[in-house]
Amino acid sequence: MVSLRQADSWLIPVSKEVPTRTTNAGISNAGREIFEGHSRLDVDLLKAATDLGVVLPNDVSSEHQSLINEMAGRTGDNHDRAYATIVRQAQGGLLVMATQTRATTQNTTIRTLAHQTLQMLIRTMTTLENTGLVDPSALELVTAKAQVNAVRVIGQSVEPSDRELLILLAQHSLWQKPASRESSDRARDAKVRKVAGQLAAEHSQLTATVAESARQLGVDLPSEPTTEQKSWANAVSSSSGDELDRMYANLLRAADGSLIVQVAQARATTKNLPARTAAQTGLTLLLKHMLLLEGTGLVKSNSLQMTDPAIAQPKPNSSPQPQPDDSPTSIGFLTGIAVLVAAAAGTLWLVRAVGHRGEHRR
Repeated sequence: MVSLRQADSWLIPVSKEVPTRTTNAGISNAGREIFEGHSRLDVDLLKAATDLGVVLPNDVSSEHQSLINEMAGRTGDNHDRAYATIVRQAQGGLLVMATQTRATTQNTTIRTLAHQTLQMLIRTMTTLENTGLVDPSALELVTAKAQVNAVRVIGQSVEPSDRELLILLAQHSLWQKPASRESSDRARDAKVRKVAGQLAAEHSQLTATVAESARQLGVDLPSEPTTEQKSWANAVSSSSGDELDRMYANLLRAADGSLIVQVAQARATTKNLPARTAAQTGLTLLLKHMLLLEGTGLVKSNSLQMTDPAIAQPKPNSSPQPQPDDSPTSIGFLTGIAVLVAAAAGTLWLVRAVGHRGEHRR
């Protein structure tokens, strides 16, 4: 909450001035949308903080004030490129952190705030990217090395992280679609049957998007889920009645909560348009599916994440387990914080660097 408040402290005033300081219609629209989005979010953030008894900073930090001042000195194309790039970088860091929070928090107030934050960030990041002025070199975050040894790859020029994204999304649908289709017929609770039917249909949409991105990039996708994912699907199939309802809701919510953080990181960092399209679709649907599954009222607090669904690394335990302090969940959360801190520390440098490149273009 503090990090989001600090981001709002400079994004809101800087974005407010954009429509009066640019002749670029795309940048003007982006500035207006980001100003309105972060302003609404700040209102919700302050209300949530009051409800939870959290004290948030009211003053702009010296670093962020320097950033505001530096941006105020930029004009023309120099201003537009700097704005698009630094805001997109900052929002990418926020996206990863908000996703981790949304996936793991048990607090309903924070969960709602994180969900709203993600919806706004997904929309405004796309608006910025559509201006064509975002410097791709500024999109790097701390990422784990991709592991795709088990799957043949045709397009050797594709980044390993982009290959891994497509493979993870494909395998996710390969087990969740049939499990959802079966549960839409066999679940006892009408709400679970309805949710399962919707997830089955939307996994068809995700499968089509991922397949098209893979075709464009020359990535050969797997035809089967992992051994572990098969065990999850079998657990659903072998259940019945109330047990099936609980098994379905908790297994799918845990799997979604594990995968969504990796998808958010890919969405924040990829420079590849087909991979970005797949990540955008995956992130949007995973966020929606988590909300639907939680809406069944059956998701337990220890079913918010599984261990990382790494390719070709089956694990013996098929049920979700609480995460220890050194687990991927905790490490991922700390990584998200580190990403945001690193992004903040480098923002002033980035403004100057982007502006310098813009001057050379002229």
